[in-house]
Amino acid sequence: MLLLAAPFALFAALIGVVLSVAIVFGQPPGCGGAEAVGALSAKVPSRLVPIYERAAATYKLGEEGPSVLAAINFVETDFGANTGPSSAGAEGWMQFLPSTWEAVGVDGDEDGDKDSSDPWDAIFAAAYYLQVSGAPNDWHAAVFAYNHADWYVADVLNNAKRFAGSGGTSVEAAGVSSCGPGVAPNEAVARMIAEADRLSAIRPRTEYVFGGSHGESPTPPNGPFDCSSAVSHLLQVGGFRNPTMDTVALLGWAEPGPGRWVSIYDKPYGLDAHTFIEFAPGVTPAPERFWGTSGFVEEGHGPGWIPQGTFSAGYLAGFDVLHPPGL
Repeated sequence: MLLLAAPFALFAALIGVVLSVAIVFGQPPGCGGAEAVGALSAKVPSRLVPIYERAAATYKLGEEGPSVLAAINFVETDFGANTGPSSAGAEGWMQFLPSTWEAVGVDGDEDGDKDSSDPWDAIFAAAYYLQVSGAPNDWHAAVFAYNHADWYVADVLNNAKRFAGSGGTSVEAAGVSSCGPGVAPNEAVARMIAEADRLSAIRPRTEYVFGGSHGESPTPPNGPFDCSSAVSHLLQVGGFRNPTMDTVALLGWAEPGPGRWVSIYDKPYGLDAHTFIEFAPGVTPAPERFWGTSGFVEEGHGPGWIPQGTFSAGYLAGFDVLHPPGL
């Protein structure tokens, strides 16, 4: 990792050796037995899928949580197309009355503000409201609490089924590698790029924090991040079930060689240990293809797009080139 003091780097290397032994003699992190795929269907805007999934996971809404949140968002505002005040005075992405928002509003993206017009905050608040209203044990009661009408409950739950995709299918039954993203490769890449864009747009740029979020899986939406937790975060948002890994664990988790869409550059050992991601040419809408933390860029060195031409061929040659399974 970049910018490390020697004692920290030595400690990280020692921890990495322990992890690498566990990988060789056991299963790689995140590559366990059957797990629910739980993918949302293509009817849901891909940029919103990570928010529904993270909110549902945060408030333990279970397998149906993301699709119910998507359904409420669709019924209330057509996925954010109509966020203006309703005739009853409800506002924002998930149409909360101001008094309700005052009680249940959540800072979902951890930017220090609770804003019902912010999709992260509004969707996380809806997840919290559903949880305290009975979800996931009683979805009818939870959705009825959101809007006291049986027709509304039926509309939301019917749309939730429509948006649920392949939820509930085990990875073995679906023919998906238990190390894979659990969604189609193009969907996984779209999620990763959308999240890379979101974190890159934060100003001032977030600070690099050694060891940031390594005790949390999944990572918080805005970190704190070091190089490997930032890469782990992007993989988690892409639909992989990986824990938050260090550079050594990444070496054991990823597959060798460059990927078709996504490659991971990883230097697992030494004082200059570091990792970052490269998207294949033409995959991102912008010319920038490298993403991660970097001491080469200005501001806080936290995760973001790294300008083209920053890395020389000689610098890149010092890294192992890997790729996420399936990408």
